[in-house]
Amino acid sequence: TIIATGDKESVLSLQGPNTSMLDLQGRALLPGFIDAHSHVVQSTLKFAVVNLDPHPIGDVRTIADIQRKLRERITETNPEPGKWVFGWGYDDTGVAEQRHPTREDLDAVSTDHPILLMHISSHLMAANSKALGLAGINAGTADPEGGKIQRMPGSDEPNGVLEETAMAAMLARIPAPTPERALEMLAFGLGKYAEAGITTAQEGGAVPAMLSLLERGAEAGILPIDIVSYPVYATLDDATFERIAQQWNQPARYRMGGIKLVLDGSIQGYTAYLSKPYHVQPTGRAEVQADRCGSDNGLKMVLGVDSAGTVEHGNDDAIIRIKHRGYPNMTLEEVAKWVRASDEAGIPFLAHTNGDAATDILIEAVGQVRGERPRPELLSVIIHAQTIREDQLNYAANQGLVPSFFPIHVQFWGDRHRDIFLGPERAGRINPARSALDRGMKITLHHDAPVAGIDILNVVSAAVNRRTTSGQLLGPEQAISPYEALRAVTKDAAWQYFEEHRKGTLEAGKLADMVILSEDPLQVDPLKINKVEVLQTIKEGKTIFPADPG
Repeated sequence: TIIATGDKESVLSLQGPNTSMLDLQGRALLPGFIDAHSHVVQSTLKFAVVNLDPHPIGDVRTIADIQRKLRERITETNPEPGKWVFGWGYDDTGVAEQRHPTREDLDAVSTDHPILLMHISSHLMAANSKALGLAGINAGTADPEGGKIQRMPGSDEPNGVLEETAMAAMLARIPAPTPERALEMLAFGLGKYAEAGITTAQEGGAVPAMLSLLERGAEAGILPIDIVSYPVYATLDDATFERIAQQWNQPARYRMGGIKLVLDGSIQGYTAYLSKPYHVQPTGRAEVQADRCGSDNGLKMVLGVDSAGTVEHGNDDAIIRIKHRGYPNMTLEEVAKWVRASDEAGIPFLAHTNGDAATDILIEAVGQVRGERPRPELLSVIIHAQTIREDQLNYAANQGLVPSFFPIHVQFWGDRHRDIFLGPERAGRINPARSALDRGMKITLHHDAPVAGIDILNVVSAAVNRRTTSGQLLGPEQAISPYEALRAVTKDAAWQYFEEHRKGTLEAGKLADMVILSEDPLQVDPLKINKVEVLQTIKEGKTIFPADPG
């Protein structure tokens, strides 16, 4: 723990024969970064598979690049027929073709190997025919509730792309690594978190296998940083729920901190649930036109369009158009059930909402359960809250709901949010951190790894500068100061985890969780914050990056 801070003379008076002295020589010492939301187990997996991140995160620019990388992996490590080949990070809006790789694209790589690619959002995946066959997904497979199996034009045949809950059948077929290999990957991945200056991280969507892995990692003593996990609601059994109730507020190297609700998907995957249609309609979901026949809802039923469609009438009222605005993953009844269960047990929940219509569902559920009695002591967190509206922020502020924003979207997808997904007005308000802070709310910031890397200073930079990949400002009125952004990834992130008494600031009595940076991010040109380097990470007084020679 930190024994003392203060002026040089008073602190040096505590020096003893076993004291190690370190002269920072003008570099900056900050509290260790606290990851307010990511997926540490998925991140460790991404380090082990074919990286398909698009430019400028990675080097993929075309579907041909994806195919080349997959062929290289097969040649190098997976030549035997039948071995699975995994890729992670492709983005249909980040390649020249502006579409998902289909089963045909992946069959061109191999029909002997099951090939499975995870979308950069982790809310969609693409598979070849071999993988679809192993998962039993074919023309007769119905779309599951809360998900979709994309189809070939004019056919019921799957085109290889699976959305949201439709991924479950495929995930069930993936061969698990050996327990030893899983621990090796976990240790390697957490080393990457330490390298990024992170001393506390989150598994923000754990399923039973992930919980087991993290528990084994803690027992084996291989966790270099603190991990807080949030099991996904759909996988919870009574025993796990009871364990969460016992340990959520008991700080430890590893603990479960609450439950995770997933109300919708991702904006860039067209699966986030919006109150108004997407700015440009997605391929394969172009507007549906038909002769008008009865009520709007009746017409939706006739056309087989889900309730998330928006009906627009033609000028002559003889034509209607149904526009895509995403869809929810959970019903209002389901959300209210789990809000009630967590409230009654006195444990926190994280609620993933990217679209404002999904946030509407959360707000209505919270209203049904809590009425006019807020539960700010539970710190219920709205994860991403990317399109949260001003009226919704008012409700969140009154109810004590905590927004955790994902500002990397401004940098990596901002141009596409403005031009494709949301349009200029809505895109300018994504991650409205300034609006939240102006209401006196505490906020946190996150990178949602493995979506866009684990660089916390890149998160800070995106929230401060709000510049897109093309260098354009996107909603500059929502920018926050460097100090506010750093506080959101240290002090206030510790508060989100109920650990502000032991983490998040450099004060006597708190854990010696610290990061040494090449420059002071409060003093450099704000546009260069993401160029500041992590030189050393210290967890409870021990150097965990670079590797401690002792």
